[in-house]
Amino acid sequence: MRTLYLQCTAFSVLLVLIISSAWGNLMSQENTGKSSGQHLTAEQLASWVLEVNPGLAAIQAAAEAAAYRIDPAGSLDDPVLSYGIAPLTHDSSRGINQRFDVSQKIPWPGTLAARKAAARNDALAVSSEADMLQLLVITQTKAAYAEWHFIHEALNIHHATQALLDELTVATQVRYATGLATKQDALQAEVELNNLKNQELILLRQQVAIQARINALLNRVPDASLPEAEPIVVSRRQPPTFQELQALALTHHPEFSQLNAQISAGESRITLAEKAFLPDFQVGMGYNSLWDDADKRTTFGVSINIPLDRSKRKSVLNQARADTRRAEWLLVERRAELLADLAQARAEVIEAQSSVALYQDKLVPLAEEYLESAIADYQSGAGGFLNVITAEQRKLTTDLAHARARADYVRRLAELERWTGASINLSLPTSTGVKQ
Repeated sequence: MRTLYLQCTAFSVLLVLIISSAWGNLMSQENTGKSSGQHLTAEQLASWVLEVNPGLAAIQAAAEAAAYRIDPAGSLDDPVLSYGIAPLTHDSSRGINQRFDVSQKIPWPGTLAARKAAARNDALAVSSEADMLQLLVITQTKAAYAEWHFIHEALNIHHATQALLDELTVATQVRYATGLATKQDALQAEVELNNLKNQELILLRQQVAIQARINALLNRVPDASLPEAEPIVVSRRQPPTFQELQALALTHHPEFSQLNAQISAGESRITLAEKAFLPDFQVGMGYNSLWDDADKRTTFGVSINIPLDRSKRKSVLNQARADTRRAEWLLVERRAELLADLAQARAEVIEAQSSVALYQDKLVPLAEEYLESAIADYQSGAGGFLNVITAEQRKLTTDLAHARARADYVRRLAELERWTGASINLSLPTSTGVKQ
């Protein structure tokens, strides 16, 4: 018996260990990529944020609720059943006399269709608003990703510059000890090195801030670890022409879909307001056993309302017309504004591409050559240490500006995608570089 008990206990412990291990592996797999290991891409981060964004989930739920209101809007009201008895007739030969009626209200033809069309367009407007929010969230996420990439690259640049200054500081101290350099050279190196350390503190503070911002987008604690950003590859292929982007935006941008849906909903409400001047029908049948003649007990009938108060109906109609005109003017206004934003975003992408190319092809190589030449001149005695410090500062500024230009490219391309309403892949030919 004791042996059986020990076997059961051992089996239970083993089972708990197996379940714990499996659960740990599952949680580890869920967090793979969000913590460390693989490099983080802008698309991957945007996908994570869209999965957990509460504002987007809320408006998607609102769109779902609006979709559920479509069918009821086009349905008839429930029929009405009424029933009554004459209790004092219980001693009659027919027993207790009773009466019942059933009736159904039927709106004027076209009313239900207009009501359903208004609900359908309202649902489309809410759905388009969800798409607009999704575009905004993606743009904000990619902008945060660009800053995350820049901070890491800026820190790497500072570390490389600090390593160079460490070597120069040692060299100046040796040269000063041997009488080949002045004390001013050694002090200049120390000052520049400490300035770099101070700038690194600023970058570390910015790193904490952008990490907290990204984790807020992911609904996580501010200090949750994040993978390092993947290196940014800047395409030299220009974005599609403005005419191509304009055609795509006018056809597919959710803001235009929303305003067009609001206009259509307003037109349906105008139709409903016009139908309100016409009567609604109510058909019914009844049975009344109080009639002695059996042929008189069953009745059929129809009734209509009489829309006498035309002033209130005119007010509703004028309101519907004004709301529709408002949506039409908003469409005209937003069309002009969005196309202006689209043109500006495209120009900024081209500017970022040109800037990155200029840094890669000209400015960065020149800054490197300038620094190497200044160091060589100093070591040979042909140049002063101040020239080395100046060249080092120029190299640092150029490298940081190059990193900023690459980050700006990601951010501006995200803005262009937002105003286009579609993703743009510049690694593909222009004719196929736009994905809806």
